[in-house]
Amino acid sequence: MNESLDKEVTVITPEQVQLQFQTAGIGSRAAAHLMDVLILTGINAILFLFAILMSRLYSGNWLPALADYILAITIVLWIVLNLGYFIGTEAFMGGQTLGKKMLGLRVIQNNGQSATFLSVLIRNLFRLLDIMPAFYFIGVVSIFLSSKDKRIGDMVAGTIVVIEARFERMKRRKQLVRALTRKNYPDIALNIEDSVRQGITAKDWQLLQAWIERVPTMPDVKLAELAAPIAHHFANKLNQNAEITHDAPAFLVKVHETLREDWEV
Repeated sequence: MNESLDKEVTVITPEQVQLQFQTAGIGSRAAAHLMDVLILTGINAILFLFAILMSRLYSGNWLPALADYILAITIVLWIVLNLGYFIGTEAFMGGQTLGKKMLGLRVIQNNGQSATFLSVLIRNLFRLLDIMPAFYFIGVVSIFLSSKDKRIGDMVAGTIVVIEARFERMKRRKQLVRALTRKNYPDIALNIEDSVRQGITAKDWQLLQAWIERVPTMPDVKLAELAAPIAHHFANKLNQNAEITHDAPAFLVKVHETLREDWEV
């Protein structure tokens, strides 16, 4: 989910390593929570149907007391499930619930390390405060006011909800593919020898990537203007005939497509 409200935060680890994360805003967190609620609703429905089925099965003259035990066990399971779902999943799934995992969100500590069981426990106990007076009103307000998109539980527990870099890269890649498809650039035949490919440096790739990332948002005229000198640069680096760059944007798209597997993780 692409949100303009998401913010970037820089974290210095105890080993003095600087990490940069994109915090998860209200939209992505709400979507993840909705998925968790739907999952819980489905499990609760199964428990409810199981309790009714067992109760009717054993409520006759044969072992009527067993129905009471089954009902009691079902109630205990319901309480444990609904109170422990968020704590259990975040504690044992590396800071993720099932909903967070689907959307690439993760709870970490302020220092960039994985969330501990204690921090997970605290942030979820304070969920009772964040949901008040209804529909997570206090939590939403605190996220709006926080520079790091934190609800009350995160502030007390010392945690941050971030978007995983891998998920963010996949999201940007999908957006780029859709934009390139809409542009409908012509396919250019390009043959690059392996020895020539190895001559492409990190700076060359960064230059090409910087242009490619502007394709979804920049007007075609400006894209073509910026593409011309970059295309000539790559034509020289890749030993290509300069005439192949007559459609500079299409040439750069083909170069990016060809070299991508060498540079993207």
